[in-house]
Amino acid sequence: MNTSNLMKQLVVLGVAATAGSLAISATVAPGAPIAQRTIRVLSAASTDAASPEAAVWAKAPATQVALQPAFPGHGSIVGTPVTEKLTAQAVRAGGQLFVKLAWIDRTANTAIKDTTAFADGAALQFPVNGKASTTPFMGDPKSPVNVWQWRADGRTENLVAYGFGTATRAPSEGLKSAAARTDSGWAVVLTRSLKVKPDEGASLLGKSTMPIAFAVWDGANQERDGLKAVTLEWWQLRF
Repeated sequence: MNTSNLMKQLVVLGVAATAGSLAISATVAPGAPIAQRTIRVLSAASTDAASPEAAVWAKAPATQVALQPAFPGHGSIVGTPVTEKLTAQAVRAGGQLFVKLAWIDRTANTAIKDTTAFADGAALQFPVNGKASTTPFMGDPKSPVNVWQWRADGRTENLVAYGFGTATRAPSEGLKSAAARTDSGWAVVLTRSLKVKPDEGASLLGKSTMPIAFAVWDGANQERDGLKAVTLEWWQLRF
């Protein structure tokens, strides 16, 4: 088999060449069993994974996650998000969780201007109680969710929500982000301590698994608020 044909087969199988290594990552479709909807966390004794270009990401398992249009939380939000999938990786080291997201976005939208320009963004969501029985649609009054949100205008927010339209800022000194443009879009790392105070969101300390959900906004497509591409069901981090 010649090199050209081999590369074509690798693309079909979802094999991506990154940082000099091969990472097999077939896209997992919505509705797949929870065993398939799993992001395996690489545990390292001591490493700094805060940068999207950190060497450790070449070792962390990569999984492609299919995204779907979110349920619009307000009638004024209309449109169809354009991002169809992202690649997720996770590293646990030094008492912190690092989650890297990468996705295709041909234009970098880094500012919000009036009502005509919106910033690119991405977010992670966790149930505060750590249970997959929590609704993934922004939680509810009895079972809130914790959202880590990155925006391309430089803002990173730690939010707690008790249902649609209830997201409020929570203390976020420990939540950090770093982003880089790639040849095809964005690579973003969100970092936070495993252990937090009760008012800071979901604790990840001592967990073997943790439900997680994802969201992406494409500013060039006027995406903001509830107009976004998301996972409509929980995935899980497996530590």
